[in-house]
This record gives sequence, C-alpha cells and structure tokens, in this order.
Amino acid sequence: MATTTVPADGAAPAAATDPLRHFEHYKQDADSPYAGGSSFMERLSEAVASGMGTVGFLLISSGIILLWVLANHVIHFLSNSWHGLLNGQGFDPAPFILLNLVFSAVAFYTGALVIIAQKAQTRTDKANEEASAKHREELSQLHTQLLEQNRDLTEQVHQLTQQVHGLLEQVHAVTCTGSPKTAS
Repeated sequence: MATTTVPADGAAPAAATDPLRHFEHYKQDADSPYAGGSSFMERLSEAVASGMGTVGFLLISSGIILLWVLANHVIHFLSNSWHGLLNGQGFDPAPFILLNLVFSAVAFYTGALVIIAQKAQTRTDKANEEASAKHREELSQLHTQLLEQNRDLTEQVHQLTQQVHGLLEQVHAVTCTGSPKTAS
C-alpha cells in the first residue's frame, strides 16, 4: 500500500487536500447518485420506484381504478338501457379480467424496477465501503507517522533540555564560584 508522507514544512500532501479523493467513482457521471454512473434503465427504475412511493401515485391509481369500475358499469348500464350499446357488455365485465391483467403487469414491472434499483444501490454501497476503507487506512498510516514524528520531537526536546541543564550548571558554577566546572 502506498504511504502518505507529511512534508517537512508540516503542510498536508497534495493528494490529501481533496477530502473526497477516495470517492472518485462518483466523478464518472456527475448526475448519477450511483457509483460508476447509471444506465438508462437504472435511472428510469429509480425514477419510477421513487414515484410509486408517493401519495400522488396512490391517488392517481385509485382514481384510475374508480374510473375503470364506473366506466365499466356505466357502459354496461347504457348497453342494457339503450339495447345494443356495446352489445350489452362492458369493455371489461366483472370479475374485471383485463384490470387484473394490468395490475399483474404493474406488479411485475414494479418488482423488476425495484430489483434493478437495489442492485445499483448495492454497487454504490460497495464502492463507498471500499473508499471508506482506503480512507481509514490512509488516516491510520498518517496517524502512525505523526506519532513517530511526535516521539522523535519529544526525544529531541529531552536532549535539548539535558543540554540546557548542563549549560545552566556551568553558568552557575562560573558565576557563583568563579572557576569553570565541567558538567558530568
């Protein structure tokens, strides 16, 4: 694995300046919320899946069903009343076989679109997890390097402190007794 080094001036390395550098997979298609971009079907399935989970969808669907039933019975009523309108039958007589077929088709396509959207989301989640793991590894390496630098600096400070202490003893010996004394 590549290691990130901290320059001597303490500035962050150039590669580490972009906080989203591990999420390059989003740059392939800026309009896509999915890693690696989205195909037309993935975008369509996401739009359909998000639209189907709304109150508006339920209201429109309920309106269509209500209109279907009313139109079917009104046509049946008109055919019975005016002798021969549509030969006395509605366009989808009870038990509404055509309506059941439409609902079955909608259920089939909804299931397929949801599965496609879930696959795209799974791919995105996996890419995000891989990027996060890379980021954690980089942070761990940087943390280790900083700890090593801190240890080295602490040792240097300790050595300098000892040297200053020795110099203070020499200054004290010269100023207080008048003769130079070497530190042991």
